Amino acid sequence: MRWQVAVGSSQDAAAAVRAGALGLDLQTAPPERVRAICAQVRNQADGIIIDAALPALAGPSVLQARLQPLRDAGVDRIAVPLGEGAVAVPMLRLIAASRPEAGLPLLMPVLALPAGAPQAAAVDRLEALASLARQQRVGALLLDLETGAPEPGAVWSLRPATSGLPALIRRLQGAGIEVGLRVAVRREQIGRLRDWAPDFVTLVCQERGAHGEPVLDVDRLLERLRDPRTPQRRPALAA
Repeated sequence: MRWQVAVGSSQDAAAAVRAGALGLDLQTAPPERVRAICAQVRNQADGIIIDAALPALAGPSVLQARLQPLRDAGVDRIAVPLGEGAVAVPMLRLIAASRPEAGLPLLMPVLALPAGAPQAAAVDRLEALASLARQQRVGALLLDLETGAPEPGAVWSLRPATSGLPALIRRLQGAGIEVGLRVAVRREQIGRLRDWAPDFVTLVCQERGAHGEPVLDVDRLLERLRDPRTPQRRPALAA
C-alpha cells in the first residue's frame, strides 16, 4: 500500500515529500500552480507520483477543455470526478475510451459517496458505478470517501459504507484496476485501512485552524500510518 497526501500549495507538497510521502494529490489547483508544484517536486525527489484533481464537471462535453491545460503540466494522473447525477455514466465511459498515450497522464475516475443520500442508497450507487468501471476496464480508480462528508473521517461511522468497501476493493483489483482511497484517518482506524488493502491511500488533513481552515501537519499525518511491516508500493503507470 502506498501513502499519498492531499496538498494545496507548494509548501505542503515539499513538506509531504520530506516526510516520506510517495505520492501527492493536488487539490483542484489552477494549471499554472500544478505545473510549478510538479517542477518543484521533480527537482526535490525522484519517483513521486503526482495526481491532479479536477473540480466537479457539468458533463463529458467540458472534460476535454479542462484536461488540455494539465496534459503537459507534469502530472502522472488526472483525477476526474464522475459527479452524482446522470452525467456519471457517460463521463466514466468517456474516461475508459481515452486510452493513455505515451508521455501523457492517465485519466482516473473518482467515485464519491453521494452527499446527503441514505447510507444504503449511497453504497448501492457506488457499487453500480464500480461495476461499470470493471466492465470498461479503467486502469485506476479513486474511491473518494471525503467529498461531501459533514466532517473529515465521517465515513468511519457509516456502517453500510465501510462494511462493503473491502469486498468492493477486492473485486476491482481482481479486474486489474489499481484502487485508491481518499480518506481522513485517525490512529484507531489504521488497522481497518490496512485490512482493506487498497493499492494507495490519499490522506486528507483532519486538523483545522482557528477559522476552520485545513492545517496540514504532514509529519503527524504520516507518522500515524507508518509501519515497517507494510512497505509502500509504487504503482505501475501506463506507458
